[in-house]
Amino acid sequence: MRLPGVEMVRALVVAVGLAALVSGCGADDPSRPGSPRTARTPLEGAPFPYAETAEDVGVSSDAVWLFKERLYSRMVARHLVGAEILVIVDGQIVLHQAMGWADREGLVPMERNSIFRLASMTKPLAGTATLMLAEEGRVGLDEPVSRYLDSFENGSSGDITVRHLLTHRSGFVQGDDPPGFADQPSLVDAVYLAGEQGPTYEPGERIIYSDLNSEALGAVVATVTGMPVERFLERRILAPLGLADTHTAFSPEAVWADRVPSSYRSWGGSWERWWNPSRPHETPWFSPAGDLFGSAFDYARFLQSWMDRGKFADGRLLEDATVEQALADPVAADTLPTRARWYGMQWEIYSRPQADGELPAFGHRGETGTLGMAIPGRNAIVIYLTNSNETEVVEEVIDAALEMFGS
Repeated sequence: MRLPGVEMVRALVVAVGLAALVSGCGADDPSRPGSPRTARTPLEGAPFPYAETAEDVGVSSDAVWLFKERLYSRMVARHLVGAEILVIVDGQIVLHQAMGWADREGLVPMERNSIFRLASMTKPLAGTATLMLAEEGRVGLDEPVSRYLDSFENGSSGDITVRHLLTHRSGFVQGDDPPGFADQPSLVDAVYLAGEQGPTYEPGERIIYSDLNSEALGAVVATVTGMPVERFLERRILAPLGLADTHTAFSPEAVWADRVPSSYRSWGGSWERWWNPSRPHETPWFSPAGDLFGSAFDYARFLQSWMDRGKFADGRLLEDATVEQALADPVAADTLPTRARWYGMQWEIYSRPQADGELPAFGHRGETGTLGMAIPGRNAIVIYLTNSNETEVVEEVIDAALEMFGS
């Protein structure tokens, strides 16, 4: 199901008495009974300033209004349980709102600045860590993975390169974990089994999205640096960027645990809670494919550093050329028709650059229904975080964001 069109959404909103167009980011939005949503007034302590109006940063208030109402209509229709949406343009917030429920059973509304299970939004950080080591000459992108992980030194895994892992061209298949994979005492031990088992398809033959690629990257990082990949992420990415609300492990006793919403899956059209923050995290080791917990503000900072070609306030993560390479189409343009979307080095690409020298629109979504998205042509960031697993809404948010910014 796709989001309603412009006229349909306007008719829906008029019918419930919200015909007046809301402009500016300071206006409040009334909630419908049983469908809570927060005010859009500035949130105290926000790390980004608020634009006085959307027009101040070159965006139509009409377009912002429509974007949030389309999402809210999905929540009212129970296509998701709860969500938080953040839109930043030129470093200023034009939309920040939470809607629905953090805990539907306890009738706890979703709040802004919650901390979500980011799932596969973790993958770009694993890719960033690998690229940082490549810049330092400690990892070679076109070197065989067997140079770093002994179990890949065999007939089936021996041709897999680090670049294959980054671009999901290793031949590993999603869900084809070797027996005992998740029960191993460490990530490196688990990936050892994957190397022994080998990929399903010939390396380099095709793009096949698989968590095993990101997990193998994490094992390479761990082996090269002599520290678990999560420690590397904390020291070299999270701490320098000031991402204090991004965490590599969860415990119900954590001081931030009360900011984490319950997680829901849809079964036969109804939502069922499958995890709540009174339970510990499930795996014995951190998965660089999807185990981060984080906030909308933190992920926006991470995206901004990439959109600024690796730079941030006190330094830089990566060089310009590395960022451009990571987001470029890995398949030569002369071998296939021009395409709008592809998968770069642990990044999803959503549209081609709008002008020469620009970066494409990029980001990543997660199994928990989440999305972090950057649109460099408009210096815009869209963060959509939800506790509603694997709905089609996330694809609609991508399309609506590209439409809002003309990408």
